[in-house]
Amino acid sequence: MQPLDAVYLQILKNLCTDLSEPVPLDGVDPSALYRLAEKHCSLPFLLPYFEQQPQFSALKQQTKQMLLSYYQLEHFTRLTFSLLLAEKIPCFLLKGISLAANYPIPEYRKLGDLDLYIPEKDAFSRACRILNAHGYTEEPEESDHHVTYRFTFPETGRSFTLELHYRIVGIYQFSRANELVDEIFSASHLKPSFVELYGQTYPVLPPTENVFYMLHHMLKHYLYSGFGSRLLCDFTLYLERYASEVNFEKIHFWCRESKIFHLYELILESCRIYFGLSASIDPQVHCSASDCAIFLEKILADGDFGSDTQRKIVSSGSYQHTGIHAWFHEGHIQMKLRFPKLHKCVLLWPVLWVITFFCFLSNTYRIRHTTLRQTLADFRADNRKTKLLKIFDNNDLQ
Repeated sequence: MQPLDAVYLQILKNLCTDLSEPVPLDGVDPSALYRLAEKHCSLPFLLPYFEQQPQFSALKQQTKQMLLSYYQLEHFTRLTFSLLLAEKIPCFLLKGISLAANYPIPEYRKLGDLDLYIPEKDAFSRACRILNAHGYTEEPEESDHHVTYRFTFPETGRSFTLELHYRIVGIYQFSRANELVDEIFSASHLKPSFVELYGQTYPVLPPTENVFYMLHHMLKHYLYSGFGSRLLCDFTLYLERYASEVNFEKIHFWCRESKIFHLYELILESCRIYFGLSASIDPQVHCSASDCAIFLEKILADGDFGSDTQRKIVSSGSYQHTGIHAWFHEGHIQMKLRFPKLHKCVLLWPVLWVITFFCFLSNTYRIRHTTLRQTLADFRADNRKTKLLKIFDNNDLQ
C-alpha cells in the first residue's frame, strides 16, 4: 500500500476509534492527501492535521459548506417525514443522518440525499400521491427498487433529492438472494427500531436487518461505481455502537443463503485492520489480510462513489472466463430481469433475447454514450472486481 493511502487510512482509523494521537504526515504530500480526502468526501477529518498547511483556509471553507448541507438535509428529512407520518404512512429512514449520529462529530459525515423505505405497496402508492401533491417532482430514472423525487424550497431555491424505495436494494440475478431480501425486508417481517435525532423520532431498520442492508448497499455500489471509505467508516461505527443488538448467527445464515458471505468476511476484516473495529465483534469470522489490502486499494482508487458510472454495465456475478459464453449467459440473466413473467415461457426465449439485445445496444449508444467494444472491455474489468468478492455463482439460469 502506498504511504499516502496508509496515512489517510490511519487518520480514518483515529476517527473511528476516537484516538487523539496525531498521525505524522512525514513523507506525504499534503496536496495529494487533500485531494484523496476530497475524492472520498472526508475533508473535515483532516482539520487537526492541516492547521499549518497552505490548504487550511480552503479546508475550512469546504467544511463550512458540508455543515450547511448537513443541516439543510436534516431539515428536508424532518419535513418529508412529518408529511408522510401525518398521513400515517409507515416508512423507514435509511442511512443518512441516522448513520451520521454514530460519528464523533455527526456533521462531518457527508450527506447526499434522503432515502426512505416503504415496504407496503398500498402505502407506497399513497406516499407517491402525497408527495406529488406537495410539490415533490418525480424525476425520470431507470431503477428497479426506488422512485426519485426532487423538492425545491421556494424561499432559497435549494433543491434536494428523495429516493423513495419500494425494494430495499435492486434485483440480483441470483433468485435466492432476491427471495431472501424480499422476505427479510417485507412489511410482515420488519419491526422498526427508533432513533431520536434533533428532537425528532425516526423509525429505522432493526440492527440485525440494518447490518444486512448495509452489506447489500455496499455490494451494489462496489459493483456499479465503487463506494469509497465513507461506507466502511459507517459500518465500523455502527457495529461498535450496536453490536450487542445484532444477531450475528442470522447474519451468517443470510449471507451464506444469498452467497455474499465472503463479502461480509472481507468487509469485517478490512474494518478491523484499517478502521479499528473491535476484534471482539463476531470474532470467528476472518479473511485474508492480502485480500483486504487489495480490496482497500480498489476502494481508495474508486473514490466516494466511483466515476464514469453512466457508461458502465456490470455483470450480475463472477465468471471464470469472459468470452462469448459469459456474454450470452449475462444477456440471458438480463432478459430474465427485463421480463420477469414472460421469461417463464421457454418458447418465448428467442424473441426475448432479441428484444433484450436491441435494448442493450440502444442503451449503450444513447444512454451510456459509449461503444459496444468499450462496454465489453468494461465487462471484463468489472468481472475481475466480482471475482475478488466471490459472490453468487451464475448458475441460476432456469
